[in-house]
Amino acid sequence: MELNLRGKVVVITAGALGIGEAVALAFAKEGCKIAICDISSANLENACKEFEKSGYKLFTKVVDVSIYEEVQAFGDDVVKHYGKIDIWINNAGIQTQAFILDMEPADWRRVMQVNLDSAFWGIQVAGRCMRESGGGVILNTSSFGGKLSAAKRAPYTASKSGLNALVRIAAGELAPYNIRVNAIAPGTIHTAIQVPEQMKKAITRIAMQRVGTAEEVAQTYVFLASDAASYITGEIVYIDGGKVCIQDIDTAWEYAKNYSDPKNQ
Repeated sequence: MELNLRGKVVVITAGALGIGEAVALAFAKEGCKIAICDISSANLENACKEFEKSGYKLFTKVVDVSIYEEVQAFGDDVVKHYGKIDIWINNAGIQTQAFILDMEPADWRRVMQVNLDSAFWGIQVAGRCMRESGGGVILNTSSFGGKLSAAKRAPYTASKSGLNALVRIAAGELAPYNIRVNAIAPGTIHTAIQVPEQMKKAITRIAMQRVGTAEEVAQTYVFLASDAASYITGEIVYIDGGKVCIQDIDTAWEYAKNYSDPKNQ
């Protein structure tokens, strides 16, 4: 399978930790030039050190992606540094937990700004750049939360559902410029910030009965950005071990445990 990614310029927002960092490393291994931003300078410094250990260099900038002007300036700086943008990944995301009747307006707004507004800014900035250069790929980090709702997560669910709709609209509008737009919706993924007890509970709701790794998710970004996915646009690709496919997963596993192969009877 030909990926043809060597030399491509890849931009990743919130690329210094977790899934974002794994995605950046996966593209670096394919010979891409990497630019990442984060709201924390400390996170960026740590990411640079880790990448240097593997022989890779990063272009980095501190950016609050909820502010359009900062996203635009980041895009301009990447073009000045690398000369172009081939692949842009909107990866920033946060959540807050509160019941709707107790939620502060500021908490709602902040989640929507980071999760949805920033993706719109990224699509605008990258799309305008790619239109001039002849095309590109825009990927967005959604979530299984865009399909499955949960109590105390109204802004997160609403923002990810909105992002999924935005991806489909953008894919249609940008197709004439040879720009593909897709989203990746991770399920429960093992990262340094996950709480072990929460992970154990989450596994009971996953068809494959395990959590995913950031590296497994990263490979999907690489595929969707490559020539191997040249006819895929407007899609929300779930990387969740079957989390959204069935709710009574324990029933399926109980049946499997009790199954007796007729060949052995």
